Amino acid sequence: MKVAIYVEGITEAGFVYRLIREKYQDRWTDFRLECSNLDPKSAEDDLWDYGDENSEDFFLIYDSCSDGSVSSDMLDRFQNHQKNGFDKVVGLRDVFSERYTELYGQTALKESVDAFVKDMRAALKEKDPDGFIQLRFAIMETEAWLLAMSDVFSRIDPKLDSDWLLEKTGINVSEDPETAIVHPFKKLEAIYSSISRTYSKHWSEIKEIVFKLTWNDFDNLYHSGKCNSFKEFYDAIFL
Repeated sequence: MKVAIYVEGITEAGFVYRLIREKYQDRWTDFRLECSNLDPKSAEDDLWDYGDENSEDFFLIYDSCSDGSVSSDMLDRFQNHQKNGFDKVVGLRDVFSERYTELYGQTALKESVDAFVKDMRAALKEKDPDGFIQLRFAIMETEAWLLAMSDVFSRIDPKLDSDWLLEKTGINVSEDPETAIVHPFKKLEAIYSSISRTYSKHWSEIKEIVFKLTWNDFDNLYHSGKCNSFKEFYDAIFL
């Protein structure tokens, strides 16, 4: 299996990097993982190439650095990936974006999300009718997936349990953040603010969260019934 994964930013790059390493439990000879075009460059110190170069399972994470560039980058490069023996190209971007809010406003209505996703995929289908490219979406943002794995926050600060999150930020951990929260990033800000800290998508803040995620977190989310968009993304990579 040889897969290229295009992501919209460093949050997604770090999340996917951690997911793959945890999936394989860091078994060095079982896979190869490389990253390209990371922004900021300082992330290269943490998201370094890992695994056996001769492994049959190879994953390339490419940081497109913006949501609007994921599709265009995949279209520009997918034929080269085909020539180089890749099995597929998978893209990951948020639904919540400037384009989405221009069309549908600050809403997470299913019909709006479905229409946005359908239009984005249709544009790719015209140039890739065979489906070598698979575009997946985090609904509404990748931060929703982090909120669904809420146990990770108590590893950052023991106060951040379910009761604290509900009282201080209004987050009900029993709800599906994919449908309950329009702008999940704002909830991450609120969580950090509740312990007198800031969250502004700097790499140092992102890695503090994603590097505390374990395989159990990912596996539990997959089977939780929450954030179906994560399940679709996971399946696109590994199945």
